[in-house]
Amino acid sequence: MEFPRAARDVLGDLADAAVTPIKAIIVGGIGTGKTTFLAAARDCLRDAGVPVRTRPPRNDDPPGTTFVVDDAHLLDDADLLKLAERVGDAGATVVAAAEAHEQRAALRSLATAIARDRPRIVLGPLPVTEHQLDYTGGLPFLVHAVATGGQAHAAKLALIERLRRVDEPDLDALLIMSLAHTLGSADIAAALGISALDARALVDRAHATGLIEPSNPPAFLQLVHDCVAQIIGNAHHREVETSLLRSQLDISTVTPDFALRLAEHGLCDERLSAILSRRAAEIRCDAAYATRLYQAAVNIGASSLAPLLADSLALSGECAAAASLADDLLGSPDFAERAAAVRIAASVATHDGNSGHAAELFGWLGPYPDSVVGSAGAIVLAATGDLATAHAAVRLKDSGPPTIAARASRNLAEGLLLTMDQPYSAAMAKLSGSIAAEQPISEAFPDSPAALATLAAIHGGDPVRAHSVIGRAVRAEAHALFRHRHVLLCGWIKMQDGQLPSAGADVAAVSGAALHRRDALWAAALQTAIARRSGDTGALQKHWYAAVEVLSEYSLDLFALLPLGELWVAAARMRQVDQLQHALDQAFALLNSLGNPPLWSVPLHWAGVHAGILASSPESVAPHGQALSAAAAQSVLAQALSVAGRTWLRVLAGQVDADEVGAAARSLAHVGLTSDATRLAGQAALQTSDPRVSGAMLQLARDLKIGMGSVEAVNTEGQAEALAAAPRQPPSGTPLSDREREVAELLLLGLPYRDIGAQLFISAKTVEHHVARIRRRLGAGSRSEMLSMLRAMLAPQS
Repeated sequence: MEFPRAARDVLGDLADAAVTPIKAIIVGGIGTGKTTFLAAARDCLRDAGVPVRTRPPRNDDPPGTTFVVDDAHLLDDADLLKLAERVGDAGATVVAAAEAHEQRAALRSLATAIARDRPRIVLGPLPVTEHQLDYTGGLPFLVHAVATGGQAHAAKLALIERLRRVDEPDLDALLIMSLAHTLGSADIAAALGISALDARALVDRAHATGLIEPSNPPAFLQLVHDCVAQIIGNAHHREVETSLLRSQLDISTVTPDFALRLAEHGLCDERLSAILSRRAAEIRCDAAYATRLYQAAVNIGASSLAPLLADSLALSGECAAAASLADDLLGSPDFAERAAAVRIAASVATHDGNSGHAAELFGWLGPYPDSVVGSAGAIVLAATGDLATAHAAVRLKDSGPPTIAARASRNLAEGLLLTMDQPYSAAMAKLSGSIAAEQPISEAFPDSPAALATLAAIHGGDPVRAHSVIGRAVRAEAHALFRHRHVLLCGWIKMQDGQLPSAGADVAAVSGAALHRRDALWAAALQTAIARRSGDTGALQKHWYAAVEVLSEYSLDLFALLPLGELWVAAARMRQVDQLQHALDQAFALLNSLGNPPLWSVPLHWAGVHAGILASSPESVAPHGQALSAAAAQSVLAQALSVAGRTWLRVLAGQVDADEVGAAARSLAHVGLTSDATRLAGQAALQTSDPRVSGAMLQLARDLKIGMGSVEAVNTEGQAEALAAAPRQPPSGTPLSDREREVAELLLLGLPYRDIGAQLFISAKTVEHHVARIRRRLGAGSRSEMLSMLRAMLAPQS
């Protein structure tokens, strides 16, 4: 065992104890190595030829006798005084080890006497990892047990074995003091019915063990408590804690954390439940901890808190438990409890991609005079196409007080309904009112205010508002129920803007988690979108099939149209549109039932344009193009997409007008579709036979990429060089030859030169020459810039 420096110095000095006697006292809790150190000390003295006494001094012991005494705190006062007298013998060596019982006057006198010769040596915890600290407290005997036993359970066994040697009154003190650091001798005296003097002695001995130090983590204190409880037995454990609870309640000193510990141990008292519920209501923003508080209160008999527990479970992401509890509450005779149960169960169902079931729940409940319940119902009903019932749900007057949360939920529902037939600005003003509320909605809800406002902004072609709203939500770290949703929406905005690496990082941040169905659909669709825009065919197929599998179990609603549109375009590229036909029919039927609101239908029609182009089906493109044109008067996004769609078709027909393409591409970038804008410019560069127009289109693609801040735009070094040099001129040259295009397509798939050559029946050296010629032709400043430009040029015609 490794001892501290001061202890090693003592061992070194003991080698010369025959000539120079020394005095030392070693202090430490249980299992800190006191006995091991004294064994080493005795060996040093015996090696030096010094006789050693391991007992307290006797009257007939001659002067100069050497004493090495372990567990000095167990000696009676008379023996301690005799040992202290021997410290005054200049020719005697005295080494003692003890726990630090500061309330023992005789032991304190011994320590003081020795400290005049040498400061006390303290043996404490060892440096261990934070994880090990939770079950060892750094105590050497527990660290050794874990190292030998190989698991945390070994530490518990070793601690129980050591605590069996402790007297019952001391165990009672440890049991109580391991519950909270704030408990002291007065609390011990009241709980155990003993005198203040005896209580101080118990507290002193408990601290001396080193098991309940303030520096010990809560997990270790819990371990100590569990081990003591196992030794004293359930009956005595319950008796001591019940007495403690009563005494603490009588003087009103029960803190929420203390109440939680006792409640989780099964102690029942109405006052205890009240403390727990009051604290849970105060910290609704911390859903996980509020869940523990509500769960403990319900477990000890506060059944009226079950709806609040279900809410908290849902917000903390424990959706299965929340749904199960909410189902039980659906049969409650209390109308308010049934309404809360419907809202919670419907919110969980929507989160799990089952909005159809959510709508059935609200239909079963019927109108209910509560803003939060009514607003949740309106959102679900509107999302599933029942607009009339949704309006009825929010028209019903609220019977409760006009709280901030009630107003926020009403703004959210009314804002969503305004998106169906009112200007985007009016709807967004209402939606923004739900986000700006000082007291956010703290109950389980079908979707978060930030998510709904962001969806409306994306559909409305307002990327600045969308990024602002969802960015604030991500930074605010919402409840676990919506945390992944916010990150995925943030990634979706970046993907549409062409920031593919950043979007990929967002989806990667949630991909390791167990996603619920709604988040799983968005994650798979986002990965599909990134793969399609990157030209990664393997990843495209992998993520598309994963997304379709999720979609097959999904109850389609209004808020899933963006991922559906992306999967539609990918399906057209893969010639798999038939697999999505049922979902597409459902989507258009849903929009039709809502009156085909432009804000929600335009992005899906834009996906239809791309899918028709990829399928080389003009008759499929026409109805979607007509829908965009019809909505152009009501929607900025539709106006931009209508113009861009017509321009794209002319580009693919070889009719490239630089001004027209430039205007269309910039309008796409303005509504957040920079990725589509750069592909349109790339297609124009590829389709024209005019070198100057081709160069202008490539420059436009570069400008759009740089404007959106994509790290794919140019290599960092190349960008620095470009900034330092004169402004880059549009590249000259002609579009890629057929052979160069073949090389470029294989290069984008990540194939090495040798494999590209093998496929094209040319040498690797020839491939290298083609790549160099492509880079010169494009005027790319670096390899990464060349690849980025090629992706824009050779992206599928969509």
